[in-house]
Amino acid sequence: MGRRAIRSLALAGGLTLAAAVSLGGCATYHAAPLATAADDKPAIAALRVEVASLRVAPLKPIVVDARDGLDPMEVAVLAVLNNPDLQAKRAALKVSEAEVFAAGLLPDPQITLDVANPISGPDTLTAYGVAASFDVAGMLARANARNAARSTARQADLDLLWAEWTTAQQARQLAETVLANERRAAFLKQVLDLAADRAGRTQAALEHRDVDLQTAAADLAVKLDAQTQLAAAEHDAQKARRDLNALLNLDAGVAVLLTPDPRQGAYDEATLSQALASLPARRPDLLALQAGYQAADAKLRGAILAQFPLGSIGAAFARDTAGAVTTGVSAVLNLPIFNGGRGVVRTQTATREQLRAEYQARLDQTKAETVNAEAELVSARIQAEALRTEVPRLEALIRPAVAAYGRGDIDSQTYLTLSQNALSRRADLDQRELTARLAVIALESALFLPPASSRVSP
Repeated sequence: MGRRAIRSLALAGGLTLAAAVSLGGCATYHAAPLATAADDKPAIAALRVEVASLRVAPLKPIVVDARDGLDPMEVAVLAVLNNPDLQAKRAALKVSEAEVFAAGLLPDPQITLDVANPISGPDTLTAYGVAASFDVAGMLARANARNAARSTARQADLDLLWAEWTTAQQARQLAETVLANERRAAFLKQVLDLAADRAGRTQAALEHRDVDLQTAAADLAVKLDAQTQLAAAEHDAQKARRDLNALLNLDAGVAVLLTPDPRQGAYDEATLSQALASLPARRPDLLALQAGYQAADAKLRGAILAQFPLGSIGAAFARDTAGAVTTGVSAVLNLPIFNGGRGVVRTQTATREQLRAEYQARLDQTKAETVNAEAELVSARIQAEALRTEVPRLEALIRPAVAAYGRGDIDSQTYLTLSQNALSRRADLDQRELTARLAVIALESALFLPPASSRVSP
């Protein structure tokens, strides 16, 4: 074998070795098949309860104990820990973390090896060359790309925190809705039992012509009204339970034992005003938008820097077939004649302006949500307070009215009016109290405040 062939084999072996070394640092593929069935849990005991892993501070002091039932705050904790949408968002955070890692890497240098054997002519030496180059543009873009990726990752993390908070509050609202409608249904069941008994006796009396048709119709109307309201309350409670189970990643058939929230408290006007003023420094979604704006600003800086004309630099060593040995340097320059990165700069400028407008819109929306929730809370509490005085008085009249109606001391119209008024006012009171509780949760949600009784800062 001639020297020329030996040199060729040696160079080929060197290229193979370099390629093998390069591949040694590459990742390998592992299959991750998709699920084929829903992952909802069959019982409360199957849910995660690691409160220590919570990041939302108001939920950390809550002890979850399902043996005596779950109050709305305990339900909120379980929702944050087990909600499938939140689990997907947590998995998405790894993508942002990977992007930060990728943005921080320096561009890889490139090495070019070549070999050429003459097949004719007076020169008989094997020519070869080695050249190394480095991406200058990529290195200059690294700092801004890394800052943009870090801000994007922070935005994703804050969006997750806000999603955890809103999911917890949604779970509280659903639990309160279930409790209110089940209380209402229990009351309406008692009314329906009384109305059904009265309607049955009236119908029997009608058959013996002891009462007239108008009296029987009035008693039947009371019964049907109670049936309608009971069916509505049961439907609303069952729907809220299904929504709550979906939020908790529970099977729809699991009956969660719920208990009223023992925590009571209220924020004063000064605290609410201070909380509203400090929202840009506290509320996760606003902080996330700030991080998104910072990412857009870093991308704009990177687009401006990318107009720098020097693309890459390199150095080379070579020998030709005549035996002449040369060294040299090279540079790749981008001439900003037609493009010059102006389109990217304009796009990033518009994107940054869009995010600035979105942030301002969210601030305005937050203030409107707060004002609306506070007004709704005040209105519901005033109306509920008035009904708390009226409803017991009406219900007290119903009890002797039943006996008085049986004795004939009052007519059917009077009895019907009393029954309908008491039933209607009780329903109004339950609804106003539920509205007030939901308004409290909405206010705490908008202001990123924990329940007033806990006094824990998120």
